[in-house]
Order: sequence, then structure tokens, then C-alpha cells
Amino acid sequence: KMLRRVLLAVFLLCALTGGLLAEEGPWAIHLSWQHDPATTMTIMWRTEPEIKDSIVQYGLTPEYGNEASGDYISYTALHKEIVWHVVELTELSPNTTYHYRCGAPGNWSDDYTFTTAPAAGNSRTGFSFVVFGDTRGGYSTTGEILTAAKEKGVRFAIFTGDFTNGAGQYEYDLWFKGAGESLASVPFMPVHGNHEMMKNTYFDEFALPDNEMWFSYDYGPVHFVHLLSQTEDYALDQRGWLLRDLKGTTQPWKIVVAHHPAYSAGGGHGCTQYVLDHWVDLFDRFHVDLYFCGHDHDYERTWPIREGRIDAQGTVYVVTGGAGAPLVEAGRDWWTAMSESVYHYCIVNVQPSQLRVTVYSLDGTVLDAFTLKK
Repeated sequence: KMLRRVLLAVFLLCALTGGLLAEEGPWAIHLSWQHDPATTMTIMWRTEPEIKDSIVQYGLTPEYGNEASGDYISYTALHKEIVWHVVELTELSPNTTYHYRCGAPGNWSDDYTFTTAPAAGNSRTGFSFVVFGDTRGGYSTTGEILTAAKEKGVRFAIFTGDFTNGAGQYEYDLWFKGAGESLASVPFMPVHGNHEMMKNTYFDEFALPDNEMWFSYDYGPVHFVHLLSQTEDYALDQRGWLLRDLKGTTQPWKIVVAHHPAYSAGGGHGCTQYVLDHWVDLFDRFHVDLYFCGHDHDYERTWPIREGRIDAQGTVYVVTGGAGAPLVEAGRDWWTAMSESVYHYCIVNVQPSQLRVTVYSLDGTVLDAFTLKK
């Protein structure tokens, strides 16, 4: 019995310090954008530390025909060298499906596909994306949500923050293992939550635009803004940038994503006063359509709000923090249109003149649905 216990302890230690993901080929393959989603795609993956070549072969068929090289990121964690490979594909055609494989000679991944965005401003091409957040320890939920969303035809995923509890390397390894292969074909664009803790385990494992903390991009007729809501100082630091960004866009739809709620009646954290103080007036001024966040582990949707009251021309605020973290009691206040304490995800369908949000529980039940029209 003692020998079995010792062997079990050794096995668990090895799993946590070395080999949660390890396999022969590239693993933890995931997509994101650092630049224009219509003409670029960034691919990241892990390998054993002795493999330093970073190559992607890609094309319109599994014969590929094109090859791009990139770089790698190396750091020490779990008493070993961690190596991430990063390759950005450029000069792609908008709204086009590509095949690709990543790795190096003798160490290639399977064949995967991705589809580039419609050109910025193209309102003729409809598309869907998924929004969810706050997995924390519920790693398998990520895979369930991504699989279901992929089956529903989403083109990309937005994550409202809080991957793990402590932002440790072994936790991120578990998160990627739980997420599964969907990340190899569904671009993934997160925001930084408080449980990311400003650590390199976040910044080294995801390739994002600009400073990777706050940024914007266009996908068809939608202008997306990702913000860092960690502290009031950060909120103030971004205010000038946010004003210029929202003022400068000509896209008909505007969606903002951050971790902390503006409005929340949930039993977790509630409203974030500095978000209300420093950002919401800009959402009102520039007619932001949707604000997605997490932090409170429930689902809540507000009525459209403008200048602190319900207004049909206002912003709809959605708390979507039900992707695996322990749920909190849902609440209601004057702004609440719908709330429920349930694991869930949001599918957003964009059409030329309307944007429809459908909220699903993990068993596929529709929890909520609403439509915005232009």
C-alpha cells in the first residue's frame, strides 16, 4: 500500500510539473488576431523545448502551397523550459477558408482550417461568434462550450476573462487540455480578468493586438473594443484612448468587452463604480450597442441604458460569467431584463440590419434571446 501511494504521488507530481499536455506533435494550438482579421491570422502552439522551429504551411487545399515562419517564446515554469511558437499569416484573402498545419519537419500537426473575416465594413456577409467567460477551475466546460459553438457555426470566440484561479502554468495547461481542438479552428480573443493577475502566463500564451491589454479590431460591420478593467487607474488610463477609438470608427455596430460589470445585480461583486464613472458616458456618447463582461458568475442582461436610465437607444449590458467557475446567486434591480444563475454561453448572430443574441445553457436549452436592429 505504501509503495502504491508513493508511485501515485510521483505520477501526480510529474503530471503537474511536466506533462499535462505533452504529446508527439504540436499541442495547445490556438488562433487569434494581432492585426486585421480579414487578411491575417496568428497561430500559436506548444512543443517540447528542444523544438525551436516555428513553421506554418497553409493554402486553399490540404496541399497548402504556402509556408510562413515565425518565432518562439521561451520561459521557465514548473521546473522546465516552456516553449510557445508564434506565426502570423499575412496577405490573406477576406472571407476565405484556408487549410493549415503547424510545426516543423518531422513534427507536424494535423490539418486544420480557419476562415478569415469579411472585409471591414462588409455588412452583406452574416456571421456568428460566441461569448463566454469565468472558467476558473471548470476547465472541461470550455471544451463543451467551444464544441457546441463550433457546431452552431461560429466564426470566432470572445472570452470575458478569468481562465484559472491562480494563473499558474499547470492551470493554463489544464485549461488548454479542457478546451480541446476547437481552438485550432476558432480564433479566440480574450480580455484580461483579475485572476489573470497580470502574469506572463497570460501574455506569453495569447498573441493579441497592440499592448495586449486594450485594443480594437473590425470584423465585417462590427467594431470590437477589448478593455482592461482591472483597477480604476487602468480605467482612467484607457479613457483617452477609448474616446479616440470610438470617435474614429465608422462601423455601424459597436461591441465593448471587459471583465468587470458596469451593471450587475448578482450576488458576487455587483456594479463596478469606476467602470460607471469613466467609461459608460463614452458608451452613451458614441452609441455602443453591447457591453459584454464576466466577473459575476451568473447571467444577467440589462434593458438598454443611456444616461443612467432605461432608453431604447441605449447600451445593453450583458454579464456572461458562467463558464465553469462556482455560480453565484443571480439578482434583479431596476436595470435587469433577465438574470439566472446557470452555466451558459452567448451566441451572437450578425446580419446586415440586426444583431441577435441567443443564450444557451450547457444542455442546449435557450435561456434568453434578444435582437438589436439598425
